[in-house]
Amino acid sequence: MRNIFPGLIIISIALLIPGISCTKESCDQDTDAFLNAGFYSGQAEEEDEKISIDSLDIYALNVPDSLIYSMVNLDHVSLPLNPAASSCAFVLVNGGRADTIEIFYSSRLQLLSMACGYIYFHEIEEIRHTSNDINYISIINKSVNPGEQENIQIFF
Repeated sequence: MRNIFPGLIIISIALLIPGISCTKESCDQDTDAFLNAGFYSGQAEEEDEKISIDSLDIYALNVPDSLIYSMVNLDHVSLPLNPAASSCAFVLVNGGRADTIEIFYSSRLQLLSMACGYIYFHEIEEIRHTSNDINYISIINKSVNPGEQENIQIFF
């Protein structure tokens, strides 16, 4: 019994040391890199007037159960990009009129911080769209990073 007691003390101290010397940091940074799009009226050559779209539905094309926004009034949206693909397509339905937006991009995995780990950053290469309700799309920031910075402007 006398031989077990010193062994238990040594094991207890060994288990406590990692908890004391290594404190786990918490991630307080935004780790989601969404494509941010704002809605505008008119043509790109005119002065930009931000607008809200009533009753907007947005879903990913060819992805079952992918409704992102439903029947909402918005002046901007944040769209997820798939890091395993080089393009994503979204359908915007506004008052019964539907437009498709296809975004071509490249993705790269990058260390954000030790606490937050790795996240994907994207670089927009090209955007194609139908013109049922959308007049024009302007890329204003090709780098899709975490945060609220607008990447594209969609003109109606």
